[in-house]
Amino acid sequence: MPREPVTFVEIDMDRCSRTWGVAPCTAALAAEVPRKCFNTFGTCRAKDAFASAPYTLRFCENRPNLPKGEVYFPFLERVSQITATVNIAGSDEDMSPLGRRATVKVSFRDALFNDLGIDPYRAERISGAAQWGGVGYNPETRGTFFGKLRARWPHYTGRPLRILEGYLDGGVFTLEQTRHYVLTDWIGPDEDGLVQLEGKDPMSALADDRALFPPPSNGVLSADMAAGVGVAATLLPAGIGNLEYPAAGRAKIGSEILAYTRAGDVITTTARGLAGTSAATHSTGDTVQHVEFVNAERIDDFAERVALTRLPAALVPKATKWAPEVSRWMPAVKLTTHLTPTGIAELLGSLAVLGVSIFWDDVAQEMALKPNRPPDGDTVYRLTERDHLKAVSTEDRNADRLTEINFWTVQIDPTKSAKDTGNYRRVSVFPDLEAMDARAFGDTRIRNVLCRWFDEGADTVVSGLGRRLLGRFKTAPRHLKVTVDPKDRTIPLAAVVEVTSRQFQDDTGNSLPNLMQVISREPTGAGGEVEYVLQASQFAGRYAYATENTRPNYLASSAAQRARGFYACDPVTLKMSNGEEPYRAI
Repeated sequence: MPREPVTFVEIDMDRCSRTWGVAPCTAALAAEVPRKCFNTFGTCRAKDAFASAPYTLRFCENRPNLPKGEVYFPFLERVSQITATVNIAGSDEDMSPLGRRATVKVSFRDALFNDLGIDPYRAERISGAAQWGGVGYNPETRGTFFGKLRARWPHYTGRPLRILEGYLDGGVFTLEQTRHYVLTDWIGPDEDGLVQLEGKDPMSALADDRALFPPPSNGVLSADMAAGVGVAATLLPAGIGNLEYPAAGRAKIGSEILAYTRAGDVITTTARGLAGTSAATHSTGDTVQHVEFVNAERIDDFAERVALTRLPAALVPKATKWAPEVSRWMPAVKLTTHLTPTGIAELLGSLAVLGVSIFWDDVAQEMALKPNRPPDGDTVYRLTERDHLKAVSTEDRNADRLTEINFWTVQIDPTKSAKDTGNYRRVSVFPDLEAMDARAFGDTRIRNVLCRWFDEGADTVVSGLGRRLLGRFKTAPRHLKVTVDPKDRTIPLAAVVEVTSRQFQDDTGNSLPNLMQVISREPTGAGGEVEYVLQASQFAGRYAYATENTRPNYLASSAAQRARGFYACDPVTLKMSNGEEPYRAI
């Protein structure tokens, strides 16, 4: 049998590691306990003793040549994945800055099932030993696989669902990649006996309506509060201070932001009328809302703090992946602002204007944060019409083209809307006069960028960000849709791809390689083929960092040194000393 692409589905259900009636399990059959459990929490009769031990259900299509040594349930009908779409540095205004969440729909054929591999007490169901009345039954003739599973395991939401993609060759499975989701919905069975399970990527938790940062505070003033420094006030209800407020911090009461220290439920003001607000008196019952003061904080540090309020630490690789990227490409970008309860997705999404992409990497199973930058030691995947591309189409997104960026900073009052230009003190204007020329585009297209993150100015940083943003949109962003063979289906999101195609020609008609980034990936359902959408990279050309003074000149430097360093070109020819392409500055 030839090597062939295959997809398996895995679901982790919670199953108890205890044995019925064996200590510490105290469950026993009785008139009110007519049968033994199925080792799930939903059927447990001694919940205090329940010890969760995830049990993996593996599903496949009804087919031969399956791997030996594993239990597969042959109910899988089809898998429909919509993988995450990356909004590179928030470049697509029609999409959330965090892109589109990855989703999956898995359809199964429900059927009668004998409970082998599912019910640890199956033999006792048949003999009657698992029933109080002692009367046995045949599980194979009673109920269907998914009907019974749904009744025994009602707490499926939030549990892991994985899509395994690879090849079967002579009964041996070679895994290429695993895509991770969490279960959200169970639909059916329908009139055709199909059950559909749906899942989303774990980053969906950040878009939950309850996902606010900082969280809403519940403390209120127990009495009227005077204006002034050194004023003490008691919070109600009793004990709320230790539960919800730091020992020293900032708070919003009414429309005022103030600083305080706290001992138990008593706060004492240390500064009034901060961040452009006015000191005022406050009344009994007024809410004391904790304010998160972000003070010259790096992007990766802040994003980690926010993400960890909703995601496990294992999914937030700040130290290993985010910090090296930010240290190399955005060390001077420091965030300063005051935050009252705001949606986490909105906060993280608003970082996109600073030139970062935040998305879910469903293969690495982690949240990704990447500055918009040139290739820098990345794997560059090469796709050509001759060897890789089965279908190609391109689109110039002229509606996204810009001729001017107005970059608004320094909020007048951070307790008010961050989406209102009237709430900002400064605007930096970055026009492209050549694009506005009648001999070029001859029009004016303006984008207002409202940035809540630089409330103390940062004009130098803003200048670099504004010009880089304008550079990305001064010509129409170009998207390329390509279909590739299964051998090329492992290119990850946001990866750098060099495409050589007739879609990209110079003015002499030569097909030139173009650098692009993967913004979405979707299986077509045709024999393992995958459709990618690629976005033209802003950084087509030669980029590098400034070199140390002791480095030799360009001709004397090694290839490795030239790849990782910046060298000046000839000021007349604008070429390197050997005629090669010059470096570009970001």
